[in-house]
Amino acid sequence: MYVTNVKDNTVSVIDTETNKVTGPLDVGRDPSGIAFDSKNNRMYVTNKMDDTVSVIDTEAIKVTKTITAVGNAPRGIAFDSKYNRMYFVNNANTTTVSVIDTASNAVTGTITVGSYPYDIAFDSANNKMYVINRLNHTVSVIDTETNKVTHTIDVGNQPKDIAFD
Repeated sequence: MYVTNVKDNTVSVIDTETNKVTGPLDVGRDPSGIAFDSKNNRMYVTNKMDDTVSVIDTEAIKVTKTITAVGNAPRGIAFDSKYNRMYFVNNANTTTVSVIDTASNAVTGTITVGSYPYDIAFDSANNKMYVINRLNHTVSVIDTETNKVTHTIDVGNQPKDIAFD
């Protein structure tokens, strides 16, 4: 299990069989979001205050890459298991979601969504990403095959988090 520690700028690695911390890993400033790439056994951590994404090899338990030029204040992140891509929100004065190709660990695209995107979740049954847009009270639906917004759903005042059952 991996846990982001915002004030320490680290990720704690916990052995779930022993419930012991096997090591904190140094990542970027203000690690805010975390998602697992099940195809490549890598963890991706968004670092909000330095605009980077750290890539952790979960077998070696070490940071292997820091991806730069990812956007402004990356936060929520989710893995698309069909197309092997990470999607993450850029939530400081932006309206975008960025896409990382997990084979190359490079940012390959940016998608415009609503105002102040905050969190993101992947619907594997339908190959859709759902993005919370806090300031315009909506959820953007992204088709992960085309990387285009297909719908915008009005929700309550300042939505914050999202999950699938």
